[in-house]
Amino acid sequence: MHHARFSVCRTMFPARLLNQRKAMMYSFFVLIVCIIFYFVICLGAYFVDSEKLLPGGPIKKELRTILNKTESSKENERPQNIPRTMVDNQHQVKKHQGRVNMHIFEDCCGGSLHKLRSNMLYPLFPNVRTTVSRLSISPQWTNYGLRTFGYIHPSVTGEYIFAVGSDDNSEFWLSLNESPQNLERLAYVGEVGDEWSAPGEYWKFASQISKPVLLVKDMKYFFEALLKQSEGMDHLQIAWRLNQDSSSFEVITSEFLSLYEDESSLLMGDIDHIPQTEASYDRFLESIPTSPNPVGDMIREDVRDQIFKIPLIDKSFTKDLFPECDYNPSYIIGTRIGRYQGVNLIHFSSVYPNDYTRQTYAHDEHLCFYKQDTSFEESKGFAGFLKEVVDPDVQRNNKEGPNWQRVYDVNPFDAGSKQTSFAVNSCKRAGNIVMSQNQAMPIVKAFMTALLSKDTTRGYSLLRVLNVVRRQDNGKGSRYLVELELVGSQGQKVLVSRYVYAKQTETPQQLPTLCSPKQFNWNPSATVHVVVAVKDQARWVVQFIREMEKIYRVTGDKNFNVIIIDYNSSDMDIEKRLKNGKLPSYTFKKMQGNFQRSGGLQAGINLVEDAHSILFLTDLHLYHPLNLLNSIRKHCVEGKMVYAPVVMRLDCGASPRAPSGFWETAGYGLMAIYKSDMDRIGGMNTAEYKDKWGGEDWELLDRVLEHGLEVERLHVRNFLHHFHSKRGMWGNSA
Repeated sequence: MHHARFSVCRTMFPARLLNQRKAMMYSFFVLIVCIIFYFVICLGAYFVDSEKLLPGGPIKKELRTILNKTESSKENERPQNIPRTMVDNQHQVKKHQGRVNMHIFEDCCGGSLHKLRSNMLYPLFPNVRTTVSRLSISPQWTNYGLRTFGYIHPSVTGEYIFAVGSDDNSEFWLSLNESPQNLERLAYVGEVGDEWSAPGEYWKFASQISKPVLLVKDMKYFFEALLKQSEGMDHLQIAWRLNQDSSSFEVITSEFLSLYEDESSLLMGDIDHIPQTEASYDRFLESIPTSPNPVGDMIREDVRDQIFKIPLIDKSFTKDLFPECDYNPSYIIGTRIGRYQGVNLIHFSSVYPNDYTRQTYAHDEHLCFYKQDTSFEESKGFAGFLKEVVDPDVQRNNKEGPNWQRVYDVNPFDAGSKQTSFAVNSCKRAGNIVMSQNQAMPIVKAFMTALLSKDTTRGYSLLRVLNVVRRQDNGKGSRYLVELELVGSQGQKVLVSRYVYAKQTETPQQLPTLCSPKQFNWNPSATVHVVVAVKDQARWVVQFIREMEKIYRVTGDKNFNVIIIDYNSSDMDIEKRLKNGKLPSYTFKKMQGNFQRSGGLQAGINLVEDAHSILFLTDLHLYHPLNLLNSIRKHCVEGKMVYAPVVMRLDCGASPRAPSGFWETAGYGLMAIYKSDMDRIGGMNTAEYKDKWGGEDWELLDRVLEHGLEVERLHVRNFLHHFHSKRGMWGNSA
């Protein structure tokens, strides 16, 4: 009996063991399925939460039913159809401040928002920072741009449709939450500047009305509205309505709005709080990228713009390359001249190759450029350049109307090389005088012949001609700055940059004989002190510092120092901004009393101890080329020459990305001069220009010439003066 029971147990034990194993396998399988299902749910929640906008379009019946229930429930009840993560990430707002931020950018011509975005000060440096209580405005002003931003607070959960109306162009952007980084453009009026709508006219363009967007009660949504106004009627409205047949558009009013930032206690120099978004961001923090289809030739890529990147050849390699010669040009003054007569005695140098500083896209003053040529007859215009050729196979038709078979001969006409060198007579859109290839290449060939005859440079060959600058002395000869890119036997690229002199010869077929003008060399390591005096110009001061930081960031040039003399500005802490900046060196001094440009510049000059460093007396409102420091050094020679670069004054609405304007040939407010030379001529005239400015640059130029210094005068590519009116400048409200 016991034996039989034992046999049964032995038989049942393997069966139970097998069943337990199956159960464990089934349990393990169920566990794996649950884990996979859990991950699927989590991933789905993640992707729902990361959507930029909840789906537009008609709401399904089930969703509409849920929304209706939600609206009738208590205020603290969570909407059932909204993912929990999205609601948890929002800050519920019970108190609406009833206003939104508005930034105004004046002196900005044109009707398109592209003009506003191309403004050098946009979006960080507005003229005015204020607030408005509803999204419907009409300032009744001209040539400005507006940026309005803040939060919208829907009072009910539902789908909303937005509309925009404006004169001229406008855009409305909305985020899916309170973050400025999630913006999407929902509606707009025009893109080229000619489009507009009447107030409240939301149906003129298809782009004016948005698709439905789901918004949730007690959440806030960042928005941005932009307006660009040229002239005439100006207005902007942002309206909304629920996606229901019975609803109509209404302007968004104060009960649905709140500020992005309370700016009432902030200084104009405080800019870190200003949101940068896809709609509005700083396009000038970095240097302008080269465009394959630039608006103007001046912003095309040019090797001179990046010449500082090429290492200079070892100075010892070119020592004694040319014999030394006396350099006493006939145009050096060195004697007393009449007051403000210096501007009439300045000559321009010429350049090779063409640097395209001529404003070829300008529509006015174009004949001034051609009148410089003696063959141009104004009565005939350009018809005088055409010489008809008689075609024996064509019968001459003297009847009125076109004669399609008339043919002509035309001689080459290089107007750029025919410009007068007298600065006072120059066309203000003409740009630099351009040397012809026949004038420049003999100098280059003579230079290379000397290089190849020297043991230390015989292994180099010419890669390309970067820059040749000529200052002509009629009847005697010419001084040249020759800059060539060479390549060595090992493939190394170097820059040779030095001054030479060539006497005028009567046998142009022969290569000119070059010599090295005595004591006329530029110092590539000279420290440049950039000096500016300011008062209550916070947005321009910050922009100026950023420009200097840009040059340092790109070039890595540590041999320069920024000097700011501040007449007790109340709109920003300049010293704090300098301390937090990224400059190799700076000097700051606070002055009391009324603003004095001459006195401020002289105060900055007095801070410089090294007599063998260069002072660059400058101004605000400028866009600086990256090669500025390199250009200053090579055109300043201690005891011999100062540098007065010509800056382009931009037209209203023009920008560094699409520059148009005129060259300020009569202005000498920008000047680079060695400290030793500045001390020798007596510094700034602080006695006469104590309570005024304007004319101090001409007076300084007079003394520069009277002390026997030469003035190098060149138009500088991409050196631009931003357009601005005098309203609000130095306390001027006119």
